[in-house]
Amino acid sequence: MTVSNRLIIVLVWLGAVIFLTAPWSDARTQSSAGSQKIAAPKIWDAKALATWFTPIAGVNATPHFYTEEEYYAAPVDNLKTYPVYFPGREPKGYTDWLKQQKPQPLVEPEKLKTEKDWLEAGRLVFEGLDDPPTRTNDPRALNYFANPAAIKRDGMTVTEEGEIIGVRWVVDKDGELKISFAQCSACHTRVMEDGSTLRGAQGNAHFDDSFGVGMILASAGKLQAQQGLSPQQRRYARYGTPWVKDDINARFQTMTNEAAREVSRAIPGTFPRFNGSPYYTTRIPDLIGIKDRKYLDATGTHLNRGPADIARYAALITTADDGAIGPYKFYTEEQRRLTFRFLDEALYALGLYIYSLKPPPNPNKFDALAKQGQRIFEREGCATCHTPPLYTNNKLIAVEGFDPPKDGPVTAHLDVMEGVRIGTDSNLALKTRKGTGYYKAPSLKGLWYRTLTEHSGSIASLEDWFNPARLESNYVPGGWRGSGVLTRALPGHPFGLKLSAQEKRALVAFLKTL
Repeated sequence: MTVSNRLIIVLVWLGAVIFLTAPWSDARTQSSAGSQKIAAPKIWDAKALATWFTPIAGVNATPHFYTEEEYYAAPVDNLKTYPVYFPGREPKGYTDWLKQQKPQPLVEPEKLKTEKDWLEAGRLVFEGLDDPPTRTNDPRALNYFANPAAIKRDGMTVTEEGEIIGVRWVVDKDGELKISFAQCSACHTRVMEDGSTLRGAQGNAHFDDSFGVGMILASAGKLQAQQGLSPQQRRYARYGTPWVKDDINARFQTMTNEAAREVSRAIPGTFPRFNGSPYYTTRIPDLIGIKDRKYLDATGTHLNRGPADIARYAALITTADDGAIGPYKFYTEEQRRLTFRFLDEALYALGLYIYSLKPPPNPNKFDALAKQGQRIFEREGCATCHTPPLYTNNKLIAVEGFDPPKDGPVTAHLDVMEGVRIGTDSNLALKTRKGTGYYKAPSLKGLWYRTLTEHSGSIASLEDWFNPARLESNYVPGGWRGSGVLTRALPGHPFGLKLSAQEKRALVAFLKTL
């Protein structure tokens, strides 16, 4: 390793330490011992929001956000939900017990006194927060989740305890027992090989082909239809980027429902989230260790300054994002009106809980092969971007075709690696509403329990990542490919591609110990 590389590593490491030891402005705790009261900050705070977003490339403006008045005028939804079990694996008498329940609060703020109280509430929110517009008691959906053959046929994911990932029972405000789609736990619960669950990890649940889930999600579509939005308008409002020349998402304006479903088909571990695109999808991130990350999303769309920013992000993606950026709007004032919000205390508890998540015990030992891999990691300069102990320098890297603005007041706070380009596919970073023009340097911690890597989840293993064949157009991605795509190149990140087979084995062995 050269002296200059060592200097870079030391400086980056010091920056990471400063970032980690800075006091969180939103963590209004009097004690970390769990014995004193914690107060939730105001989540939808205009001052905090004003410096939270990263500008969108091609528009040179940050996304709009609802005013405090608009947000807090929305009615609160705070309903407790319950697991949906694979038929025959539920606790004895569970179904009859559910039918006897009344609407109950998910979170009771007056009972949140200590850190322990808040973390337990956060766990309940993580597991139980659902999507209110999807609640339904349509007999077809209820019958589906009583049919073990149908659930098996569609490959829905079931935990060791028999819970079906992605759906929840809820006693709605009208007293009716309904089924709905889960929020956090649907995408951030990983079922391990032994059937145990890992909360907060990159999810691997399969529900894209489920008839029952389709019926649940159709309930949200009915609400938007009542607002005057056709399916074509809904899809374009989710993904459209009219400032991009030849916007590929414009196809949704005329596409049939069947064709749109095929294009939007995801694989476990990926999700074409609102403001993204099914054509340039995103992998589901690992939330374990997120407290050590400076930016949220693969493209660094938002700062992560503390648990309140996690709470803000949860509010944004569950209810408070209308997609508007600069002069571009996708909904009328009536269509964008918020129909619900969650309690600040519930979202802050969620943020605290996610910050508390720890990785499971790593079965990969730091043996002689891994030690050799560590030496290769250091020799090749990997630590410049993936700096120990976090194995990220927490910086942004601009993509090809994007020149970061100089000395702009909106971007002055961004931590960008100067003059660095690694040739990564730029579509997500330039052609979506998540398109900041950057990708963040990801952390390598926890790679052993994840499957999909790279921002789109196209890479299914570390061995694939270091395979030079992925640079060729005839490469068959092991992860996400895209609708109708059989082969495509996965450019960028050339580091490690020229290592010998033995060196690659050693490097992979080391990375799996992190």
